[in-house]
Amino acid sequence: MSEERQIAAVPRSEPWSDTGYWGPTNPDEHPAVRAVREQFPDAYISAYSFRDEMTIRVERPRFRDVIQFLRDHPDLQYTMLSDETAVDMLRLRPDPRFDVLAQLYSIRRRWRLRVKCGVNDGEVVPSLVPVFAAAGWLEREVYDMFGIVFEGHPDLRRILLPEDWDEGHPLRKDYPLRGYREYVQPGFEAPAPRVRSRLRRP
Repeated sequence: MSEERQIAAVPRSEPWSDTGYWGPTNPDEHPAVRAVREQFPDAYISAYSFRDEMTIRVERPRFRDVIQFLRDHPDLQYTMLSDETAVDMLRLRPDPRFDVLAQLYSIRRRWRLRVKCGVNDGEVVPSLVPVFAAAGWLEREVYDMFGIVFEGHPDLRRILLPEDWDEGHPLRKDYPLRGYREYVQPGFEAPAPRVRSRLRRP
């Protein structure tokens, strides 16, 4: 018998090991959801599973606290930040406009987990840099593309666009497809006409 088949044949003791690829699909049975709900009753909002991936939604001010708790918990150990990004929910819900999300991975347990918080224009999100140094460039990208400010980031400035860029944040859904200004391409006399985004607020 090959080593791979021998490993696969070893019974696993965790009661949730056979329920889903990344753990239980029922939030009430997922150990991370239960731990966050117990530790942060004032910050926990909801949890749901989609395509075998669990997502926990928490209050914005406690976003960093929850991430650090999941990293340091001895039975969870979500010690890797795979990604941190944002989604513009314009026209999909009235409030809040944006979701900031962190994609976590437990190397020891081989679990994935997504943690979300909502944020509006003018609000700040606690930076994850004190918890994961890898969040530094990821949060700069979110700031550059969405205009979301991360409180406690040591060097929050644009990373993809020039630092003096003054035409807004291109990944917002109300951003015009060709920007806000007329651009004359060298070799052409007249610029292409600007087309307003159908999602742009009046």
